[in-house]
Amino acid sequence: MAPQLLVALLALTSLCAASEPDCKELVKPLVLDSHSPIYGKWILHVGTWDEPELKSDLVAAHSSWVDLSASSDSGILSLYWADRLNGEKCLQGLANASISGMTTHTNFNINGHTSYHDGKYYETCSDCLLSEDTTLLPDGKTKGRYLFLFTRTGALDQSELETFKKQAHCLRFLPEYHFGNTDLCPDERQTGASPAENKEKETTEAEENA
Repeated sequence: MAPQLLVALLALTSLCAASEPDCKELVKPLVLDSHSPIYGKWILHVGTWDEPELKSDLVAAHSSWVDLSASSDSGILSLYWADRLNGEKCLQGLANASISGMTTHTNFNINGHTSYHDGKYYETCSDCLLSEDTTLLPDGKTKGRYLFLFTRTGALDQSELETFKKQAHCLRFLPEYHFGNTDLCPDERQTGASPAENKEKETTEAEENA
């Protein structure tokens, strides 16, 4: 290869590499304060994981949404969630997340079992919510991490999806992805009863019809 051509190719490669944003630019923590644009309802578009054994739990959720709201305590975030599992069963509930610096700490109680999670939020596209979820074992050890990208509508432009994949790579997640859909669980709060109250009502009706 002619020396001039080799130099030209190296220069082009360097130019292309320089044009790609580095991880420092791609992954910027989002400050959690009263002005953070994280409140409201969000629909899961895509998620990934860093440990293979976490995959089965995520892919079981055919759709998922969360509703984040501020509380009277500036150190507490209210989180209402709803997951449609295996395309049929809906699970939903309310949890409070304590805020410590740029990290949230949430305990979810699902069917009598408590799971522990640390969350981080990162800057992302407009009308998007990028959340890293670290799942903890009861002894405090880390089971693994998820990375979720939520949007207001559940839709996402292809270019923004590519940016998410680069962010996931920067955060050392596996290059595997699970996509949610918009077949969402209905919001049980709109019935005027809590999820627990609705389940109790369903049980009572089943007993009466038995």
